[in-house]
Amino acid sequence: MNDFRYLYYLTRIDGLGSVRIKRLLDKFGNAKNVFDSSARELADVENISSKLADSVIRSVKDFVDYTIEYDSIVKKLDKLGADVITYEDQKYPHMLKKTYDPPIILYCRGDIDDYSIEPAIAIVGTRKPSDYGKKIAEGFAKDLSGLGFNIVSGFARGIDTFVHKSVLDHSSNGRTVAVFGCGIDVIYPPENKKLYEEMCAKGVIISEYELLSKPDAVNFPKRNRIISGLSYGTIIIESAAGGGAMITARFALDQSREVFAVPGFITSKNSEGPNSLIKSGQAKLVENIDDILEEIKNEVTGISINGKPAVVKKIIPELNGNEQVIYDIIEREKEAVHIDFISENCELNVSDCLVALLNLEFKGLMEQLPGKRFRVSYS
Repeated sequence: MNDFRYLYYLTRIDGLGSVRIKRLLDKFGNAKNVFDSSARELADVENISSKLADSVIRSVKDFVDYTIEYDSIVKKLDKLGADVITYEDQKYPHMLKKTYDPPIILYCRGDIDDYSIEPAIAIVGTRKPSDYGKKIAEGFAKDLSGLGFNIVSGFARGIDTFVHKSVLDHSSNGRTVAVFGCGIDVIYPPENKKLYEEMCAKGVIISEYELLSKPDAVNFPKRNRIISGLSYGTIIIESAAGGGAMITARFALDQSREVFAVPGFITSKNSEGPNSLIKSGQAKLVENIDDILEEIKNEVTGISINGKPAVVKKIIPELNGNEQVIYDIIEREKEAVHIDFISENCELNVSDCLVALLNLEFKGLMEQLPGKRFRVSYS
């Protein structure tokens, strides 16, 4: 849990948001290395001022207080049967990691034996849906999860609730994922208590907020970036022009993800959001799941093969002999490996390995980490 411990310490430092922490991790490899660095080294990182670098160094004196908080969280997680996924964890969702502002820590509860959330589609909408909206939401959730997609939503009243229930009631392939705007141990809205218990048994609940965090209004717009960030695309089903679902749509667009919109009556306020997205060309009009599959067919394959969830398709360009051998070795390990390990296992000298690795980076297939470590890129 060391990655969680030191990442948690970083989150306690004023002025260090997820973007700055991500830049520090990219530079120093892991959170512990950040604290082992000098103020000058920290200040060399983009958007880390000398003042903020000094704050990181001074924070070491607060480790005793941080450790008390950390130990308390770990005990609560254990009692709850919950867990964490950190940005440094190999289980961290690849689609979310590719976004600009991914959460550094995700608190998780539910079907935690397998955290695989991909491939995922988000379905969101109004808290006051019409019968038409309910039917469409339930139908899309049922059909897409039946194909093996994991369906992401926000556990809110209305469309979100109908989406989660539909997956739990009908799917044996995909799962449903609820992104909370509060702690994973806080049931909100309270009338969803039974649904919450079902999600803990058969679904997944995640949140970037610590245990016992209240459902403050400011949390929900921010959590919407996670809903869209986990997903290949977001479906908007009924929303006012200023509704929360439209915030999710904007995040999806900013993240270069697909946005789908179900059209509605032009006289209905609930149609203002999706209809405006379609009219402006920001969303594709969808009438059935074929419209969705057509847009993402190049990214996802293997849908519901032998009753198993779909897998993410990685389009691999043509590789030469050394590139293929090295790619296969690193991909097999499922984690970052050192250049010496690569050289030994592919029986090539380090120089030849570095040339092949550079070519793999140019082809978007490899990512170099600090300390001459390499891992497969999922970008």
